[in-house]
Amino acid sequence: MSAPVEIRLPLAGGELAALSWPNPGAPRLLCLHGWLDNAASFLPLAPLLSEFDLVALDFAGHGKSAHRPRGTHYYMLDNVFDVDAALDALGWERCHLLGHSLGGVVACALAAAAPERATRLVALDSIGPLSASPAHTLERLRRSLRSVRRPSRGLRDFDSIEQAAQARCAVADISAPAAGLICERALERRDGHYRWRTDPALNWHSPLLMTEEQVLDMLGGIRAPTLTIHALPLSSWTDEETVQRRFRAVPDCISESVEGNHHFHMDIPDRIAPWINRFLTASEALHERSQA
Repeated sequence: MSAPVEIRLPLAGGELAALSWPNPGAPRLLCLHGWLDNAASFLPLAPLLSEFDLVALDFAGHGKSAHRPRGTHYYMLDNVFDVDAALDALGWERCHLLGHSLGGVVACALAAAAPERATRLVALDSIGPLSASPAHTLERLRRSLRSVRRPSRGLRDFDSIEQAAQARCAVADISAPAAGLICERALERRDGHYRWRTDPALNWHSPLLMTEEQVLDMLGGIRAPTLTIHALPLSSWTDEETVQRRFRAVPDCISESVEGNHHFHMDIPDRIAPWINRFLTASEALHERSQA
């Protein structure tokens, strides 16, 4: 597979950037990254998915995409509308969806809300959004307001990409090589230093989360065959009971697990690529048989 091509997608709310590995005539695959990551998180995996016409998107406020207007929240569900519009900009009526973490949440939501868009769905260390009890509604609202009111400390400057990657490793479950790839796309060089392109508003706390009942209702609307791959041990924000309950909510879902950290798709892409290729190409074989 050749090196990726930078593309820009004009949307009503601002341009989204993306990396494209063109393969005209091949099945289409849209890859969606995690929170505070960007399209570069798919650089290790994309060459192993060479049978697809692959595009990896930068969400708004991430990577090289435009920021939302100043003072605007970054709600998870806003990304669903952005991805739907991005598919229109690409001229893709439907495609396979592959998402990691936040990207998996967005892919699940789009596949449920617009079943006609998703041929097959792959979710990496993700199966629906974070949920909260209604009893925590007021405290979440208060915490969100405090986060918005908090004076901005500005974006830290770094002397090198490696220094930024070390800072990322200090606060996230990610390897140094993976952090370096993400940081290289997330930084811009200015006045002899490196500074985040990422919108600081992404760190504001969300004022409202779905309840678990709402999450299960959404997952039940997914019509696309679904493959989930999750890391072991499980991430701190979930538990085995919740994960299994959500798997059961998706009508046609198979799951795999792999030992690794949250960014296993960057560190051990060769371990998961065969599962993904096998799962996604199965739909092509079914299509060919139906046309015979």
